[in-house]
Amino acid sequence: MMKNLMSVFMTFFLTMGLYAQTAEEIVSKYVENTGGKDAWSAISSMKATGTIKAQGMEFPAVMLTKNNKQKVSFTFQGMTIVQPAFDGETGWQTNFMNMKAEKMEAEDNEIAKAEAEDFPNPFLSYKEKGYTVELQGTETVEGTDCFKVKFTKKPVKIEGKEEENSSVYFFDKENFVPLVVRSTVKKGPAKGKFVETVLSDYQEVSGVMMPFSMDNKFDGQTQASILIQKIEANVPIDDKEFAFPADN
Repeated sequence: MMKNLMSVFMTFFLTMGLYAQTAEEIVSKYVENTGGKDAWSAISSMKATGTIKAQGMEFPAVMLTKNNKQKVSFTFQGMTIVQPAFDGETGWQTNFMNMKAEKMEAEDNEIAKAEAEDFPNPFLSYKEKGYTVELQGTETVEGTDCFKVKFTKKPVKIEGKEEENSSVYFFDKENFVPLVVRSTVKKGPAKGKFVETVLSDYQEVSGVMMPFSMDNKFDGQTQASILIQKIEANVPIDDKEFAFPADN
């Protein structure tokens, strides 16, 4: 009888140990399992080429990132469309109505600046930046058991009011990589609704694991998919690539 009780208690405590993860430990294991802090920190630039699929069409796309600069562009009917770009100070994008570059509004510019400063990984020095993580339990997403972690960054201003800036990351319990990132639309007609990015097809790039497939879902429906064919790290990228066009 005593042996049976001991066996039950041991099983209980071992099981508890499997789930007694803190948010900090989950994030730490994610960074470690995808290459480690040193490998991530060694990345200073990145060029990704792939295809964007949306509304039954496919567009060749290029994503450039360098320190606090970033740019996403795709080709449509022979025209290059930027959505969006940030040169370190100014955010801009192509206006679909007149196909000319236009600068972001002040609030959007600040959000773009904060996102660019998180390259190459927002979890690398999150504590030093004042970001926090919170474990909100577990949930099954995309058929996989995941840890649900709320990631809160510095507040942002939306329509003149300061609002919480957070997303929920779903980390695969087995490999500790994010499979889904869930955020809330902060402005516009869809304000308050959920947007999800489903991450898959992790591959190694310069010693770190990165997703090569991303599906963007709105209210559970896939709106666009990004399929990456190639990612190059630490490649030379001229700052002019990110600059607001001089002829605008």
